[in-house]
Amino acid sequence: MHKDQYTRHFLVAINPGAGDQADEALKAELRTRIPEQQLDKLVMLKHSKYGLEPQLLKLAKTCTETGAVLVVAGGDGTLNAALKVLMKQPVTLGVIPRGTFNFFARDRGIPEQTQAAIDVLLQGAERQFPLASVNGYPFCVSASLGVYPKIIAAREQVSAITGRNRLVSLLSGVWVFLTRARGRRLVLAHDGARHTETAPMLLASVSPSQLGNFDLPEIDQIRKGGMLVFVMRSDSLLSLLSYLWASIRGQLRKLEKLDYFITRGLQVSTRRQKVTLAIDGELHRLSTPLKFSMQPNAYRCLVPAETESGEETCA
Repeated sequence: MHKDQYTRHFLVAINPGAGDQADEALKAELRTRIPEQQLDKLVMLKHSKYGLEPQLLKLAKTCTETGAVLVVAGGDGTLNAALKVLMKQPVTLGVIPRGTFNFFARDRGIPEQTQAAIDVLLQGAERQFPLASVNGYPFCVSASLGVYPKIIAAREQVSAITGRNRLVSLLSGVWVFLTRARGRRLVLAHDGARHTETAPMLLASVSPSQLGNFDLPEIDQIRKGGMLVFVMRSDSLLSLLSYLWASIRGQLRKLEKLDYFITRGLQVSTRRQKVTLAIDGELHRLSTPLKFSMQPNAYRCLVPAETESGEETCA
């Protein structure tokens, strides 16, 4: 059901990862800025061994019955859980960014400041977006195997001690990248081609913001529904240092030991029956082969009204 912005109403789900004081401040701001008749309910999500999906599914079903927008206050991992649910429910998504990097929000022009993000809920426009997935698991930023899941695991360990800090996350990632990258044999099949690589990392990205520092013309294809895949082809220390230096300088396309290509479908085979992937910052064990794909018009999201007629952004 499409809701006019003046009659739109909201059910807000908050991931409490930011701490009690920040959570209370957010709830107070929501109650202050959203008219009472438009704010159906505020719900604090609870972390459990079953993850966030069962709670979000229940909330999405309520939104289906009432016509409310499901607003998710959280980071990219929380939004990933929401998208798993919204693939099956005709519910519009609203976003209040609360993560470390907030690539999902940034890709759609949603401000990271809470007050401005609430303004988008009240005054923004609905748009349909495509959605990437691997073996049925959706991702709105990236999915990766190899050293990147190790970087995510290290980042979570550091965040548990220091809190969410972009600089600390980046430094811990650099250390893991240089010390724990190991090549593995991958067979890639896409767009009628098939080739084998010994790669310490494969990353499929649908986030222009994640790749914003890199001078790659292919990034524009992401906005048109493509998936940009990177394959590192060497795990020598010299190659790893060159990857880092090129990343800092935004010159990845000059690296000889890095392949990248745009696709809408990819199959990755390996000798292992199961592998660990980092999917939107969360770790998952998936069976091989890995099948990456794109689904057009998979969900609706509220974005700033001025971006409604812009280019389609993938994920």
